[in-house]
Amino acid sequence: MNIFNINDMWKEVYDQEIKVLKVLVNSVRTTPEKVLDSVSIAASGTEEFTITADIYSASIITVSATYNASATSGVRVRWLYSPDNSLFDSPEDAIDEGNYKDLTFSAGETRTRTIIIPHLQPYVKVQIVNLDSSYSVTVTAWKTFMK
Repeated sequence: MNIFNINDMWKEVYDQEIKVLKVLVNSVRTTPEKVLDSVSIAASGTEEFTITADIYSASIITVSATYNASATSGVRVRWLYSPDNSLFDSPEDAIDEGNYKDLTFSAGETRTRTIIIPHLQPYVKVQIVNLDSSYSVTVTAWKTFMK
């Protein structure tokens, strides 16, 4: 074996290692999982689910809301952090921190919004709040984790 073959061999190993590193560094998303399926949220009501962050750096939450034809307000998605899965941020502090997004609103229509939530703590409670005080809303939601 001559020196040129050895250099070629190491170059091939090096190239493979670089490919592996690129995969590890680039963001990786999981398959979307439906967490709410056509759930009716009562007037001024809230539906929620908790995410365990584990090895992921963010969640991608997609919420689809179908509004009553007479509704006058939409849906808010807010998230609350917890270090221990029991003590979560208060809804007021989450709002004060800007940890919420409102879906656009149009009576009788369906609106969908995708939100990226960074995992700042091991647990994240996602709340979907019906801002309408008179009519229910039907909601479907998916979560996807991102590395």
